[in-house]
Amino acid sequence: MDLATIDLQQLAEQGIEVRLQHPATGDYLSDEDGESLTITVLGKDSETWQATAKRVNAKNASRYKDRKIPASALENALFEILAECTVKWSKNVEYEGAPLKCSKENALKLYEERNWIAEQLIEAAADRASYFLG
Repeated sequence: MDLATIDLQQLAEQGIEVRLQHPATGDYLSDEDGESLTITVLGKDSETWQATAKRVNAKNASRYKDRKIPASALENALFEILAECTVKWSKNVEYEGAPLKCSKENALKLYEERNWIAEQLIEAAADRASYFLG
């Protein structure tokens, strides 16, 4: 088998569409028309994910130098990486009663305030098998 044919970076750059699930029940979330709420993110092997992770990690290393990086800073780093790698979301995504436009800023706010969404996206982005399902 030619190992060069398995290019995880290329596959991760295509993005992974994640159907959001209710954090307590596991039911897929949908709107009143039955359309799923989805968010598409790049995989962790994408160039964007890797470059953002290096930048965020360097910032934390510089800020905390010889001290242990707090868990909150690590969590915020993941949110920042995820926001940078959010490609799009379905038009039925709403927040606080209004449609939410897909942007890096809105993604960061969403992930910080509803970290269960970030957890689902991180899990999908890390699952290399999902790269092949798109």
